[in-house]
Amino acid sequence: MNKFFYGKLAFGNLRKNGRLYLPYILAAVGIGAMYYIMVALTGDKGIEKMPGGGDLKMIMGLGCGVIMIFAVIFLFYTNSFLMKRRKKEFGLFHILGMEKKHIGKMMFWETCMVGSLSIAGGLAGGILLYKLVVLALLRITGLDVPFGFTVSGAGIANVAVCFAIVFAMTLVYNLFQVRKANAIELLHSANHGEKEPRTRWILALLGVAALGIGYWIAIVTEDPVSTLLLFFVAVLLVVFGTYFLFTAGSIAVLKIMRKNTKYFYRTKHFISVSGMIYRMKQNAVGLANICILSTMVLVMVSGTVALYAGVEDIINNRYPKDFALTEYGVRSEEEKEALKGMFLQSLEENGLAVEDSVEYTSLAVTVWKSKEVLRIEKPGAMATPEGEISILEMITLDEYNRQENQQRELAEDEIFVSVRQGDENEQAYSINGRNFRIKEYLKDFDMEGLDGNVIYDGYFVVVKDIQVLEELNEMQREIYGSSASSRDYHMYADVSGTDEQLKNCAVRLEELVDGYNQGRAEEEHLAVRLAVKEEQREGFMIFCGGFLFLGIFLGFVFLMATVLIIYYKQISEGYEDKERFEIMQKVGMSPREVKAAIHSQILKVFFLPLVMACVHLTMAFPMMNRLLLLFNMKNPGLFAACTVSVVGIFAVIYGIVFGITARAYYRIVGEKSRG
Repeated sequence: MNKFFYGKLAFGNLRKNGRLYLPYILAAVGIGAMYYIMVALTGDKGIEKMPGGGDLKMIMGLGCGVIMIFAVIFLFYTNSFLMKRRKKEFGLFHILGMEKKHIGKMMFWETCMVGSLSIAGGLAGGILLYKLVVLALLRITGLDVPFGFTVSGAGIANVAVCFAIVFAMTLVYNLFQVRKANAIELLHSANHGEKEPRTRWILALLGVAALGIGYWIAIVTEDPVSTLLLFFVAVLLVVFGTYFLFTAGSIAVLKIMRKNTKYFYRTKHFISVSGMIYRMKQNAVGLANICILSTMVLVMVSGTVALYAGVEDIINNRYPKDFALTEYGVRSEEEKEALKGMFLQSLEENGLAVEDSVEYTSLAVTVWKSKEVLRIEKPGAMATPEGEISILEMITLDEYNRQENQQRELAEDEIFVSVRQGDENEQAYSINGRNFRIKEYLKDFDMEGLDGNVIYDGYFVVVKDIQVLEELNEMQREIYGSSASSRDYHMYADVSGTDEQLKNCAVRLEELVDGYNQGRAEEEHLAVRLAVKEEQREGFMIFCGGFLFLGIFLGFVFLMATVLIIYYKQISEGYEDKERFEIMQKVGMSPREVKAAIHSQILKVFFLPLVMACVHLTMAFPMMNRLLLLFNMKNPGLFAACTVSVVGIFAVIYGIVFGITARAYYRIVGEKSRG
């Protein structure tokens, strides 16, 4: 036998099955190109040297792992569609005298050809698109664009090796599928699963319960830290609930529709509902996958778009003024004056003037708050104190009157409270047995500091004098020991001048602060911390821009997978429905009625995952909003607008895919009748 026989046969098979293999190869090429780009970005020396390059490298590294894991799952999943259509062909080869080892050789050559095309195409596409993607990334993050064009040797090797292993694994799986089946099973494999499935109410109820618990977690969890911890629990519950509902709940719904005689006994509904009931065991997993992937696209893209669009809000929440200086453990007025002197010196050297400033000395204490009872208490190894973690930032009445230009008075056991985040219903606080009556909740309190805290509830508390403050300070020192907080001096200021002057001032102030910190090197803690709003803006722009890039990038990968799964699902169902509709036409059903039945079936199946994805997104919105709070994103209106926009764009793309796949399905079903 000619040594090229199996290669020629494999090539002919691929060409004959081009409708099946071309989308598969194109998808593999696309995923390979994206994986190369991510690997190349992770190792790009130019980006690594840029400000914030370390954060970008971390984000891109995360993207590499996600894409590779997804590539394995996705290529195996789509390969199952191909094998389902090819098994009948392999069975025919076997009946005509070709042994399974010969079929294996043919499959080996097919895999080599598909794998080589996919890897070569992915590398070519990745190398060609890499510079364009780098430009887009740097434009999003606001970094300078470097000159030159590079090719990543590590990226080429990584893509070639990883995807060669994936294709080798699919070959082994396919050979095993053919080896364990006999010729008759291969010939009739396309007809498996035609028996009407039973209604599995227990599984359907489990699906409803899993979704309900997942939705409940997403809606009622208010603490951002708890939200982060419970997010993956809620995601897993929703994923399981989705699969259970599509596999069991969909059959139950279809059977209920069949019992509705007014709806069921119409030509298009009769055929579509009957066909879907018999094949829902095959449809369900595909529909659930489409729903989950669609939800991932919507959540990922809407969240990262909102994060990027809200960068200014985030910066203003975390850093309300241009400069923020904190001196830890301040012990004297001389130390305060030294810090102010450094700040004023840097302003004077750069021709800047103070527009507005806030300065105060405070004591921040972590407490466990249960309504009016506040406990300064160390969590035990096996037990957690009762209540919610809260931060009390306490200042004296003198500090408050000086800052607010007031002449207010307090008794020994009275306090003013300004709630940054938390409850305003209490009449008094009991702090480890020390009772205070809340004289007034302050509404317009101009202090900075706790505004940037979003993780825990935060309260500004004004006490009568330094003696009361020191009493509480000693109380928390006895309990927390070396972990106790200190009395700190804070200074926040807005300045007037050009951006260039402000940057130069920041550089000079950083030099002075570094020198001051080094002069107190014998201390166990940092003496002074400096935060410059403009520098933080650049860092957050890089961080949020990197996440936006990753969200769009991965969203495109998941969207591509969604489209391909939909395509293969429609093609597979088209071939399965072809004979059934031919029989219907022979017994008197018109082509118009066939098309109406097809349209009814596709509408039911096609848009159900999109509707469920939108329901998932709606229920996830409160949890996503609280997760964004961890980044100081406090603009739910902006997040809602971004989410609605992303859903609208995705629905348009989904509709276009519907039109294309519906026509492909009808062409397959109507091929013989038109012939």
